Amino acid sequence: MTQEELLRLAEFLEQTAETNEDTEFDSSQDYLVEGLIRLVREKGKTSIIEDFETPYVHPMITVQKWVEELKLLVAQSLREETTS
Repeated sequence: MTQEELLRLAEFLEQTAETNEDTEFDSSQDYLVEGLIRLVREKGKTSIIEDFETPYVHPMITVQKWVEELKLLVAQSLREETTS
């Protein structure tokens, strides 16, 4: 994942954290949610992956539930990206 993609994810997560339950999901944000799903799979975060795979639960609900952990994961990935 590129630094630019990670920065977009970080911004999306910051906005989600600010509004959390009041977040209005726009289908144009699907690519951001898909990016988060890819990232948690790459990092092997099984609890979050299981929540993303829960049938009948929109992935945005999982993003809202795990927003703080996802922010940390993206920040860690950004650090790794800048040091490599």
